[in-house]
Amino acid sequence: MLGCEYGCKDAVEVLLKNGADVSLTDGLGHDCAYYARIGDNIDILALIKAAVEDSSKARDTMKKGQPEQKKWNRLHAQEEVNVKLYQKEYNAQELELENQDLKDRMREVQEEQRMLLDRISGLQLQLNEEQMFADDLENEKDELKKILSTKEKQQEESLRTIEALKAKLKYYEVDFVASGSNFGNRKEDLLLKQGQVFAVESQSRSMLRPLELSLPNQSSSSEKETLKKELDNMRACYGAAKEEITKLQRELSHKISECTALASECERTKVESDGQIKQLEDALKDVQKRMFDSEGKVKQMQTHFLALKDHLTNEAASGNSKLTEELKDQLKEMKTKYEGASAEVGKLRNQIKQNELLVAEFKRDEGRLVEENKRLQKELVKLEMERDKRGRNVVELEGQLRETAVKLARSVTSEKFENMKSLLSNEVNEKARKLAEMEGEHEKLQAEILLLKRESESQKAKLAQHVKPEDHEQMRSGFERKNEELGKTISELSQKNQTLQKELERLQVDNKMLKQQIQMLKTEIKSQNVPLKIHEELKKTNDLTVGDLTKKLFEITKKYNESKAEAEKLLAEKNDLNENISLFQAVYLSPEQHKKEVEALKSNGIELEKQLAELQKKYDDEQAKVCKLVSENTVIRETLRDQYVLATTHEEIKTVLNNTLEKTNRELSDLKEKTEEIKQEFMRVNEENGTLKNKVTLLQNQLQTEYISLKDHETTVTSLNKGMQELQENNVAIMAEYKRGQEEILQLHAEIEAQKKELDTIQECIKSKYAPVASFEDREQSFEAMVKELRAQLQEQVQKCRESEEENKKCKQENEKLKNGVLSIQNDLQQNYILAEKSHEMEKMFTSKMEELNKQLRELLQKYTGEKEEKDELQESTQQPITMQGQPLSVEQIEALKKALGHTIEDLKEALRSKKECYDKETLKVGELQQELSGLKKSSIPLVEYTQMKEMLEQEIVAIKNTLKEKEEENQVKNEEILKLQSEIQLTQQALTDLESKEVIDISEYKSMKSTLEAQINSIAENLSNMNKKYEEACEEALQAKKSELSLKDEKELLQLRSCSIEQEIKDQKERCDKSLTTIIDLQKRIQESAKQVEAKDNKDAKRQHQEVVSVYRTHLLSAVQGHMDEDVQAALLQIIRMRQGLVC
Repeated sequence: MLGCEYGCKDAVEVLLKNGADVSLTDGLGHDCAYYARIGDNIDILALIKAAVEDSSKARDTMKKGQPEQKKWNRLHAQEEVNVKLYQKEYNAQELELENQDLKDRMREVQEEQRMLLDRISGLQLQLNEEQMFADDLENEKDELKKILSTKEKQQEESLRTIEALKAKLKYYEVDFVASGSNFGNRKEDLLLKQGQVFAVESQSRSMLRPLELSLPNQSSSSEKETLKKELDNMRACYGAAKEEITKLQRELSHKISECTALASECERTKVESDGQIKQLEDALKDVQKRMFDSEGKVKQMQTHFLALKDHLTNEAASGNSKLTEELKDQLKEMKTKYEGASAEVGKLRNQIKQNELLVAEFKRDEGRLVEENKRLQKELVKLEMERDKRGRNVVELEGQLRETAVKLARSVTSEKFENMKSLLSNEVNEKARKLAEMEGEHEKLQAEILLLKRESESQKAKLAQHVKPEDHEQMRSGFERKNEELGKTISELSQKNQTLQKELERLQVDNKMLKQQIQMLKTEIKSQNVPLKIHEELKKTNDLTVGDLTKKLFEITKKYNESKAEAEKLLAEKNDLNENISLFQAVYLSPEQHKKEVEALKSNGIELEKQLAELQKKYDDEQAKVCKLVSENTVIRETLRDQYVLATTHEEIKTVLNNTLEKTNRELSDLKEKTEEIKQEFMRVNEENGTLKNKVTLLQNQLQTEYISLKDHETTVTSLNKGMQELQENNVAIMAEYKRGQEEILQLHAEIEAQKKELDTIQECIKSKYAPVASFEDREQSFEAMVKELRAQLQEQVQKCRESEEENKKCKQENEKLKNGVLSIQNDLQQNYILAEKSHEMEKMFTSKMEELNKQLRELLQKYTGEKEEKDELQESTQQPITMQGQPLSVEQIEALKKALGHTIEDLKEALRSKKECYDKETLKVGELQQELSGLKKSSIPLVEYTQMKEMLEQEIVAIKNTLKEKEEENQVKNEEILKLQSEIQLTQQALTDLESKEVIDISEYKSMKSTLEAQINSIAENLSNMNKKYEEACEEALQAKKSELSLKDEKELLQLRSCSIEQEIKDQKERCDKSLTTIIDLQKRIQESAKQVEAKDNKDAKRQHQEVVSVYRTHLLSAVQGHMDEDVQAALLQIIRMRQGLVC
């Protein structure tokens, strides 16, 4: 229970193999199946269901085994009792009665088969007549079609001539406007020619049907009125169709104008957006130029400031106060100019930011416009589809109008039409009656044929079901053992029979002793005479009994010969069937047959018990008869003692009677054996019929359970197609977002380059000066903070790399699962035998889808490489300011920073290599999957053929079901008829017994009955052979239908698996796209944050440096004014002077 609840499949398998009880429950009353349902593990549920079924089967077998053992014990006890009881043979009279019953049954069956043959022959004749009639009708249809084709050709030619004449008329109207009268005359001539053409056509149509006008009959005025109404209705329909056509044309023009307006609006919005984007780009360029100009001006101001500083130092040495005041004024002016330049720079930066915001807004507007454009394009597609549909409707309406015009042109005058209609109506009524009669008979025949086919198909389907040969051999060995046991019982019975024969021999010895006693009595009676009257009466009675016995013997011999011939035929048929069955059983054996054989053996055991009981009863009856015979023998002895006959005559009569009795006994024993064989064959035939009925019911249940309706299949196909369309749309949206991200990345790159340029300029300015110790420490702190931030970013990237590796592992697992699924699909496809030519259409569909997926994969790879390049560029950008700013640092700190950065770079390179290797592996797996998909495409079938095959099979199944129902109804009717015939036969048997008792039947009647019975037997044998052939054909058809159904099921499952795999791949790609987009967005945010931080730091550094320079400058000015100067300042001034001198030189 715990394993089921927590989804541990291995533990559950081990427990079930070791014999764990599935039916146990816990304190709450829950079993393993309940916890497996909670765990939502399908494999564990399947294991538990299989274990429950196995346990239930084992219990059933235990229950079944106990009554079978009891039955066998009873049988052994009865056999031991029967060994004691069986001591005499069966009674001859009972066997004769049973033989007569069997013969009567055979006669009934023969009569029924003869009736069926007569019916079938009559129905075949009717079918032949119907086929002849149908052929005649088809010939008439072909002739009419030919006539119609000739008429249509004539009409097309006339329409062409009319169009040519119209073109000529238009040409003449343009050229000869003045000649209006001539033009009107020509037009009237053309109209007259057209009327003549239509008249010729109507005459030709009337001439082509001479039979319809051969018997002119006047029709009633009601038919004329109906024809007029029909013409009015046709005209009204024609007008309504014209109006609908005009409405549809107007709607089409309106929709077309709307579509053009929408397209123009889309183009206009595109042009406007492009113009705005160009303007913004120009403004950005101008701003960048201004920035560069302002930076140049700043540099010029700085150089000018240094020159002024040098000049001031020189003049301070001379001590001119006027120059100092002028220099102060110049300094004030320069300050004002510098402040104005810095204000302009700030304004320009604000403008750049505003421009960037405007660019973002324009991009949003562009996205909205693109979405609106897509929506409009979709609406355009829908409108074009509607336009095409309406155009098709218009074309159909025009075709209908043309057909109505043709019909009107081909219309005949009312009188001729009425005459033709009356003749045709009479002929049609007569033919309809004949057809109705023939169709009824044809349907009956088809119902009987279909019933026969269904029976044969059901038998073939039963043979088609397989059982494992090992299980069959085991059961066969068990049955052989049982057969050996039965053989032992038969040997025991044969021993009993021998004991009975010995008892008979003893009785014969007793008879001989009695004969000797009779001879002794005869010797005593020889001295005396017997009266002649008694002797003559005895002689007459003996003659009569001998004659009766001879007649009975003659009849019995004839019946025996007939039954022997029938038995030989049946044995031959049985041998053929046994050969066929042995061939089928050598290949495969169904579990149902296996069960039925077991049931048949059980039934045979029950029948043997019944036979034993019957034999006991017969034995009791025979004992009673023996007692009667003994009493009669005593009576006869007494009569013999009283009445005396001559010994010679008595011995002759006795020998004759003994011989006849021996012959009759032998013949009766042979007949008993043959009747028993016939009974056994009859029982087997009944059992086979029962098994066939069971198979028919099983087939119906299979059809109800295993097959799915077409509606469900179509709904699933439509849902899959919708899902594919939605996925394609989502892919398009993702591609658009990816393009936007790329554009934003390019802009960010441009901004980063501009920032780099600004940093270069600032660094050049810093290099030209000496920074104090405080600024150096501040820089060190800033660099340390930057290093910490970079390390945090590297840690984040390492985490991302780990996540990507985990994702790659998951992808590998999914690929392995897909490989296993592909292998299972290939095995299923190898089992199915489908032509590769039928699967070309599906190949095209799947290749297109695979190309789209490959494109998406390439785009994702491009995204991945772009992200890598961006990361590399970011690393380089971080390294450059560190190297540029690290010049004033010490050598040791620089080397430490280089080592840290080198380690980080190596880690990143290793991570990139691992990702590349994972990517290469995934690409190889994708290639393998593509190859496997191509292999699957070659061995697949299109959905159209699959649906067509499925529709055909479902129609055949429905027809088979209908025929089965009809066959069952006919079987019920036949069974009722058989019961009636049996009752009649019983009555006839009673009458025959009465007649035989009276001895009134003539030899001629007996011969005629015999001939009729023989003819019936022959006809039944022929019918049986025909039925066997039909049964075999039906079985073959059923097997073919089953194979096609199985192939369709496998194809359906394959298509479902493929669609599921494709959907999973698309989902995985979507998830990857989403992850890549999120990473791109994160990188963009980080780049923006880093750019902002760099700008803020640059601004702070610049301000701080500027303030330091101003403060130093002020202190130096003050010291210079006061006449004091530090050594550092003096050294700096001397260096500046030397540099200026060097520059001047």
